[in-house]
Amino acid sequence: MLKLSLTPGEYLTIGDGITVQLCRCEGGRAYLAVAAPREIPVVRGAVLERAGGRRPPGLAPAVPKGHKSDFPL
Repeated sequence: MLKLSLTPGEYLTIGDGITVQLCRCEGGRAYLAVAAPREIPVVRGAVLERAGGRRPPGLAPAVPKGHKSDFPL
């Protein structure tokens, strides 16, 4: 897994058609903007898992609300 550090305004690209930009970090949250073709679904992990999907392998464990993450923003 590739881990990157971005500052607000910076972005990354995935392939030729997906761009993810860090808009701002505030109160322990990162606000992202995702531009992707309509045929590529972009779904929040919590929504995917609530609908019965599985958490992708290789991700850090989910951090319960109210706990501090090991990944500082």
